[in-house]
Amino acid sequence: MIKRLARKIRNQHIGFTIVELLIMMVIVGILASFSFNQYTGLKLLAQNTKRQNDLSGLRTQLEAYAAEHNGLYPATTTNPTTNWKTIDVRTDSNCFNGSKQVDWVPELEQPLPQSVSNTGSDAGVDDSPGCYLYASNGTQYVLSAWNMLSKPKTSTLLYRRLGFRSFQTPTSTQFYSCNDNAIGGISQGHYDIEKDYYKFSYTISNITDCDETPPLGV
Repeated sequence: MIKRLARKIRNQHIGFTIVELLIMMVIVGILASFSFNQYTGLKLLAQNTKRQNDLSGLRTQLEAYAAEHNGLYPATTTNPTTNWKTIDVRTDSNCFNGSKQVDWVPELEQPLPQSVSNTGSDAGVDDSPGCYLYASNGTQYVLSAWNMLSKPKTSTLLYRRLGFRSFQTPTSTQFYSCNDNAIGGISQGHYDIEKDYYKFSYTISNITDCDETPPLGV
């Protein structure tokens, strides 16, 4: 009888230990998941802050350049904005397409910031990696961290409803787009923020003749 009682006590003790271990495993898993999500969020915040600072710094350089060149900005084309082709737009050296050059804003102080690809779960619209783009005919310019955000922004910081289309052939026209439905999230007659390139980008421009009234649902 004493042996049976001792065996019962040992079994109860072992069972209690297993329960404790299971509880600890659950707690550790929850904490690990929280830490990972927190790290990912901080990483994305740091990336977006850098992109904002990159564009703001380049805008300062562009305005300084214009002040020394009779109001003209570094030009990539002589075409008007309504006819900017793919070849009129410069992309940074890490871009997956386009001109892919280090001096993607001509005549500015080097080195220029280069993009960090947002691929996989960090991708922009349609899982397409984004990059830095610049185009100017000397008087008007667009400077953008195009489709580089992993999530659509809800603030108006560096938000313009103008920018660029997805990459096309070198001879395609109208690479620049002003509040275009296809680029701006209109899908099958309805607005979808996950398809809105303008919301996945930071953009700076001195263009004032674009009607940037957002579609219903924005």
